Amino acid sequence: MRLTRFQFLNLQRKAVTLMGMSGVGKSYLSEKLSGWGWAHYGCDDEIAATFLTEAVAKTTGDLAAFLGKPGDPAKGGLTRDEYRRRQQLYMNGEMESLRTAKRALQNTNRDFAVDSTGSICEIEDEALLADLGGVTLFVYIKASAEEEAEILRRAQAFPKPLYFPPAFFDDHIKRYIEEQDLFGYEQIDPDAFSRWVFPHLFRARLPKYQRLADMYGVTVPSAALRDVGDESALIEVIAEALDAA
Repeated sequence: MRLTRFQFLNLQRKAVTLMGMSGVGKSYLSEKLSGWGWAHYGCDDEIAATFLTEAVAKTTGDLAAFLGKPGDPAKGGLTRDEYRRRQQLYMNGEMESLRTAKRALQNTNRDFAVDSTGSICEIEDEALLADLGGVTLFVYIKASAEEEAEILRRAQAFPKPLYFPPAFFDDHIKRYIEEQDLFGYEQIDPDAFSRWVFPHLFRARLPKYQRLADMYGVTVPSAALRDVGDESALIEVIAEALDAA
């Protein structure tokens, strides 16, 4: 939804899709909006509770643990085939969550905030993205250099499950095996791979977020949102970003 400042400020009902890397503040801002009376739709919650309920319950009971990490099963990793299967199930659930977000928006008269996943930029269904981008303003929360460094530091200290586009996954698994001089996939240490691959994934995602913001919304520096104290201040921050776009 490409809007001018004037159009955004004069919307009868505002609807935004918050996006950006995990840890940039999407959920924090969503909680604030919920406290100010906005309807809140959390994609991660919906994926776990609605679209992958049975699969998650049968394995770990936790969405992140269900997604898992690739590598040696003896070290907590998943076989290549099982990992790919879960990755596809997760992406299917993520796409369904966006379809449901639009339906949820249509069923409420309140201002509406979609708290997207960090992997929204990896969705390859352009029609689906355009559909959501036609009814919500995509707000890309862009991390500062200092925040980017902190996100990367946390990923090294606490490696966690991630979603990878299939081609990216295959390419980086191959590169990691070659760089580490391993015999094959089964020798991959899941945490070590996650630490190695995250900076590559991080850099690959940044221009994808920017593309979505350019097509369907606006880019807002995270620093501008950090001290937002009320709804009117948040709306003004977004309006100023639209004015500068």
